[in-house]
Amino acid sequence: MATGRVRVNRLTVEREAGRVRVDVELAHSDRTMLGHAETGEGERGTVRAAAAATVSALNLLLPEPWRLRFDEAQIQPIAQRDTIIVQLRLRSEEVEEPLVGSAVSDRIPEEAAVRAVLNAAERRTTPLMS
Repeated sequence: MATGRVRVNRLTVEREAGRVRVDVELAHSDRTMLGHAETGEGERGTVRAAAAATVSALNLLLPEPWRLRFDEAQIQPIAQRDTIIVQLRLRSEEVEEPLVGSAVSDRIPEEAAVRAVLNAAERRTTPLMS
């Protein structure tokens, strides 16, 4: 069983011609994986892209047949602070489990989306990573 948490090495958000590309680089043990996603402009779309890019990178760290699927990301005001809430699904050939995570968005919503995905997935996926 692998030990240690997944770390975020890099988050890049590029805006060009009405499109947004988000790259997320994750590291676990001695492995580094890059996930990316694209969307149209807008805070909600960019948050969704950051969450999807994080799921993409996590899937590269997971062994077959395990895969995460990104379902939804929402920005919700909670106690006068924006909070990103994500819903994922962890799947294998025999199991499908919903996962929910959240993170407070202090300044950069895309960073909060990455943290929310890790919050949702880490407890279940870290033991699967070799």
